[in-house]
Amino acid sequence: MVRSLFAAVPKLHSDLNLESTRTLKAGAKLIQQFTVSGCPVPSVAWSLNGQSLDATVISTSTELTSLSIKKCSMRDAGQYEVTATNEVGTDTISFVIIVNGLYSSHIHTHFFFMFDCC
Repeated sequence: MVRSLFAAVPKLHSDLNLESTRTLKAGAKLIQQFTVSGCPVPSVAWSLNGQSLDATVISTSTELTSLSIKKCSMRDAGQYEVTATNEVGTDTISFVIIVNGLYSSHIHTHFFFMFDCC
């Protein structure tokens, strides 16, 4: 394997003060962005509770990666990890999202009542 003289370990950085735990209301918008650096250009992977995230909520270019969820629900709560990897090394940032409330775009709850009569 030939390595570049200018190889650099991947680095993820947030322009905002990233809190290790964020609490959001159900239905709120979640956007989290990180700049990505490294040489060669790192590949980036996102996960939620150890499971790869759906590509529809992730956007990644050579210098930026972002997670965007339009309306958070309880299924979006948990520990997120973003990892940048190249042949020189790896950098990982993790954070927890707590979602308060009942909003869910995928769960429909039905209530059935039974009454005893005479």
